[in-house]
Amino acid sequence: MKLVQMRLGVSVIALLFACLAQAHERSESTSHWTLVGGELHGVITARTREVTRLTVPGDSYASLAQIFAAHVQRSIAASVDGAPCRQRQAPALLESEQGYVRVDVRMQCPAGDVLALKVDLLFGVAPSHHHFLYVAAGDSSREAILSAAEPSTEIALRASASRESNILQFVEMGIEHIATGVDHLAFLLALLITARTARQVLAIVTGFTVGHSITLSLAVLGVIQANRGAVECLIGLTIAMAAAQNLIRGEREGRVAGLAAAAIAASLLLIPADLRPDMPASLVIAIALATGSAIWLSSMSRQRPARTNGDLAAFSNPSRFAMAAGFGLIHGLGFASALQDLHLPRAMLLSSLLGFNVGVEIGQLAVVVAAVAVIAITARLVPVTQRRADMSAAAASAALLAAGLAWFLTRAY
Repeated sequence: MKLVQMRLGVSVIALLFACLAQAHERSESTSHWTLVGGELHGVITARTREVTRLTVPGDSYASLAQIFAAHVQRSIAASVDGAPCRQRQAPALLESEQGYVRVDVRMQCPAGDVLALKVDLLFGVAPSHHHFLYVAAGDSSREAILSAAEPSTEIALRASASRESNILQFVEMGIEHIATGVDHLAFLLALLITARTARQVLAIVTGFTVGHSITLSLAVLGVIQANRGAVECLIGLTIAMAAAQNLIRGEREGRVAGLAAAAIAASLLLIPADLRPDMPASLVIAIALATGSAIWLSSMSRQRPARTNGDLAAFSNPSRFAMAAGFGLIHGLGFASALQDLHLPRAMLLSSLLGFNVGVEIGQLAVVVAAVAVIAITARLVPVTQRRADMSAAAASAALLAAGLAWFLTRAY
């Protein structure tokens, strides 16, 4: 009965989560600021889909980038010891990757001891929006997470930040990133739906940690580079694949699901090349073949429980670890973008990477613990049969499959 209750609890959480996922996708932006000789220089980065929140239906007088630049000019304020900084020029557009917009801001500030910076970008149109900010001024530096409740931060210009405080700030940033990362959490839930024991949960969580830690570290340290639009698109595909594999009960269904997955991935070729996120046709075809093959092969290697005919497919612990680790490599590249946009000095990379990764793990474990708590409450209040538990798991997997496909296809534009 404990197995049934655990499966039902995770399924209910995943079903509710998937139904709300599309409406509550993570909303965030970043900025990097330096203050040298009284000149405050900032580079602000946001996704273009975030900028669409600022538009009004029928507006066509300017591009999204121009709309965002004009909005930045109205939404940024800085002061030193209460004396306002003045803008030296209108915010200028910078070259950016497809799917992103980047704006250059330059202000002249008076001398003083405390710099106050307010970045009220998208809080009015997206109350759940979070802005990750890094400020460097001489020997002082500060990282902050701004929100609608706290849209400003301060930095003492004549004090040096300690290593410990920097690490703690990045730990907070990592926790915030995973907590608002709806797509990353959806992927974890898709894997946990078929978990039967604590060892299987451990295999999934450990695999995901190993996978995303590798690519997060390599990307932040500059060893590898990846197109952000392509990474965001592939994250949606990992969710869809993980959910689809929960619904496959044999090799025959695996072949059909593999062909369907390959066809969906190949459908990106229908999008004009100049609109795809820097994904040439050869890469799209490779992704389609790899996706179909992975689903088909996993259906051949999974374990079938002997005591029931209607249960969802089960995986061995090594298979769970490998799947979570392999897909985690893609999610790690998504995590890395938050740190890369801050343009941290090389001397801070290791400490910031360590703190951020620790924060991500804390957030991830908190989600698992919260899920277990909800499962325990559900088990006491809503006793159910094995059949209902399996139906809930199948419904949750189907909902997560739909959410993953929606992210995959919409992020390709």
